[in-house]
Amino acid sequence: MLVSKMVQIEFANPKMKAIDAIQDLRKGAKAASLNLYARHDVQLQQPIPFGDDKVVLEVKIPEDRVGSFSLGNHLRGISAYLLKYCGGKYDEYVVGKRLLNYVELSGAEMGHDSPSLAVRMEMIADFSRLLKRSDPEAIEKINQIRSILEDGTQ
Repeated sequence: MLVSKMVQIEFANPKMKAIDAIQDLRKGAKAASLNLYARHDVQLQQPIPFGDDKVVLEVKIPEDRVGSFSLGNHLRGISAYLLKYCGGKYDEYVVGKRLLNYVELSGAEMGHDSPSLAVRMEMIADFSRLLKRSDPEAIEKINQIRSILEDGTQ
């Protein structure tokens, strides 16, 4: 039996949106799927648009391999395809040695449109800059964020 996982594909560089490269992502997923199926019996479906500007890929993994299967490591074939066969179009979007990020989505996240990884990272950076300040306005904002987080965990 196969277990289905939904994975959001994002570029590591937030200047590039995955939806703008969906055709190349589909070709990359097709190329990577041949290797994954031959080696691991893992099936990649065609990447599809999700929300306004996101791309989601369904990965079907055999039940006995689900616990040990590393999505990011095994999906790097998509990045390799984009870098090798797209004429250098994506070279400027490489951050470190990474072109794409793969975020596994839960059923709840599929139900509503959550912020992208790049947006979430920017929020964390804004919050960390806020924590460095000690003025009354910053302390008030920090307390508001804490109360929201505490309400969400109860």
